[in-house]
Amino acid sequence: ATEIVSGMSGESEAKIRQLFQAAIAAAPSLLFMDEVDAITPKRDSAGREMERRIVAQLLTCMDELQSTHVVVLGATNRPDALDPALRRAGRFDREIAMGIPDEA
Repeated sequence: ATEIVSGMSGESEAKIRQLFQAAIAAAPSLLFMDEVDAITPKRDSAGREMERRIVAQLLTCMDELQSTHVVVLGATNRPDALDPALRRAGRFDREIAMGIPDEA
C-alpha cells in the first residue's frame, strides 16, 4: 500500500483511482492491499491533509464497487489504526484474525 503514497498533490488519489479502474477492468478480480493501515489512518488523527484525501478517495472507490465483481482485501497488523469508515458494511466489513504461526 505504501507505493500509493506520493509527495505530489493529487497523485496518490490518482493512483488509487487507477488501481480500482484496473481491478474493475479485470473483473472478476481480487485487489490486495498489504499494510493498508500505512495509508488509511483515522482521519481525525491524520497528521497531513494528504492522508485525509487518500482515505476519502479510497472510501469513494470502495463505494463504487457495489455492483462489480471485485473483492478488496486489506492486511494490517493494526486494525485499530484504520479509519472507522473503512470498517463499515460494504467496505472492509469482515475481519479474519491470523495468529502467530506455530513451529509445526
